[in-house]
Amino acid sequence: MRRGAWWRMRRGAWWRGVTALAVATLAWFGLDGNGTAAQAESEVGVRPLVRSAAVRITNGETRYRFPGTVRASERAVPAFLHPGVLRERHVIRGQRVEQGEALATLHNPAMAPARAAADAQVAELDARLRQLGRDVERSRTLRERNLSAVEELDRLTAERDATVQAREQALARRAEAQAQLEELTLRAPFDAEVADLLVEPGEFVSAGQPVLRLAGIGRREVEIDVPAALAGRLETGGAASLIATDSAQRFAGSVRDIGRAGEGLASVIVGVDTDPGPALGESVRVQLAVDERPALQVPLAAVVDPGGYDPHVLVLNDDIVQRVAITPGRLAGSWVTITAPLEPGAQVVTAGQGRLEEGMRVRVLP
Repeated sequence: MRRGAWWRMRRGAWWRGVTALAVATLAWFGLDGNGTAAQAESEVGVRPLVRSAAVRITNGETRYRFPGTVRASERAVPAFLHPGVLRERHVIRGQRVEQGEALATLHNPAMAPARAAADAQVAELDARLRQLGRDVERSRTLRERNLSAVEELDRLTAERDATVQAREQALARRAEAQAQLEELTLRAPFDAEVADLLVEPGEFVSAGQPVLRLAGIGRREVEIDVPAALAGRLETGGAASLIATDSAQRFAGSVRDIGRAGEGLASVIVGVDTDPGPALGESVRVQLAVDERPALQVPLAAVVDPGGYDPHVLVLNDDIVQRVAITPGRLAGSWVTITAPLEPGAQVVTAGQGRLEEGMRVRVLP
């Protein structure tokens, strides 16, 4: 081989080696020759990828639903004041009755004789008063003629006055006996429908024992039990709606009465304002709309360990993870109300929390 050719071959191999070394150096240090861009690009490539959402504040209204059964606003369970045997029942189940209409009759063998004895006593005192009236007039005439003593006139007058008082007492006893006799007939206290029959004719009935049930044919209502905290935010006259369980038909309603809370629950009466409304005994769901106080909300996906002992969220501060403990509240769709030292607009991690630790730097996906 000629010397010139050998030299040219050696020089070409040397240049190829230098060129390869320069390319490797530039790849390591970056195009600017100091390696900063390459290092930054490498660091970004190893950051965990996450998605985030902003904490929001809500102050709208929340709807609560409670089950209930429609009932009449006017209800009664009539009973007799005296014991006895149910002689006759004048109504049947489902019958409509008017106020004052007879419902049932009781037999008490002591009532009729008491009224008869009172009548006899009044009649006896009436006859006695007529006789004393004549005696007083006769004695007064004799006294005017000085044919009788004044003491005799005074005695007859006093006896007549005492008999008048006795007759008043006898009249009161007769009225009482008459009232007790009338109490043996049970009458409707208002226009109603016979909802149930509790005693059959011929059965013995104690004083105060319910005989039947009445449901008024006027207004209707639903009684529900709500938490005490919610009851304190309701107002009488507030709007409500009722949804029939079977047909999903809606009816307008309003809050009529709010009871005191007992053992954490308060009784609330919701009236049915739609006419015609749901049938008596129909199952409904009562919906109450309540204005909520301003509260923080985060996506449910952002809450770590929501049902455990350590619920928290991961907050991003300049792409650095910070762990913040929270107290979860009411769930509304895919968002949950929380109590936490956060501000509206703060970014919380919603995906990729599994491999994150506090203080790590992350890259947020758009």
